Amino acid sequence: MKKDNNKVKPKWYNNETVISNFMLIVLAAIILYSQAFAIREDLFLGSVINHNSLYFIVLAYFILIKFSFGKKYFNYLNIVLIFLYSFIAFTSLLTVIQSFSLHTMLVFTLNFVFAIYLIHIFCRDTILWKEFRLNNSPFNELTNEWLFNCIILVSIFLLLVQLISTVDARGVVISVLDMIYYMIFARYIFLYREFLDHKKIDIDNEGNFNEAKEAIKELVEDTTDKVEDVIEDISSKVKEAKEDVEKELKKKAKKGDKKE
Repeated sequence: MKKDNNKVKPKWYNNETVISNFMLIVLAAIILYSQAFAIREDLFLGSVINHNSLYFIVLAYFILIKFSFGKKYFNYLNIVLIFLYSFIAFTSLLTVIQSFSLHTMLVFTLNFVFAIYLIHIFCRDTILWKEFRLNNSPFNELTNEWLFNCIILVSIFLLLVQLISTVDARGVVISVLDMIYYMIFARYIFLYREFLDHKKIDIDNEGNFNEAKEAIKELVEDTTDKVEDVIEDISSKVKEAKEDVEKELKKKAKKGDKKE
């Protein structure tokens, strides 16, 4: 049987196998380089593991999905990533509140978009989609291309900020590897969304940002009306109390005049 020579092979960035293999290489490079840096600086292995805990977990994820165990429990492994990035996004928000800067804001934005991306893509083919009514989420309006491009742009801006503040060449290498990690991981999620679209798994989106804006607007208007009513009620009571006090003072003044 002759092979179909007219069949076009997908480019490397559209090949999930190539992307996952590239991700393993990047993660291994980050971890090994961090370890080499720790040895040169006489740092403890524990501090390096703590710093790279995210990379260790993601590395384990991409190793497991290469085997039958990971393919069988693929959705469960995805849930681990969702919880991981949701937690990281929350801690990033606390960091922004504690120490606001362009760097912390970009890190929070990147982690938040990753969390949103993972939740709205990896939950689509699971019971969690209906269980948590994710079809009502307004974030479903964000397209696959928009989320992917957002991560690319934010990661580039984050790299530029880190390069400005970094004076050590080793820090520059780590920053570049981090940016590559963000891009490759975002591409992996992008391709999984394309796979779900190919399977025609509809998101059945019933929520949108316009409805959320209207709901917030109504809430603000209702709250404002209630506050105005309370202020008006308090003002009228204060006015009545003032009038009563003035009447009492006038009565006392009249009694004093009569006694004289």
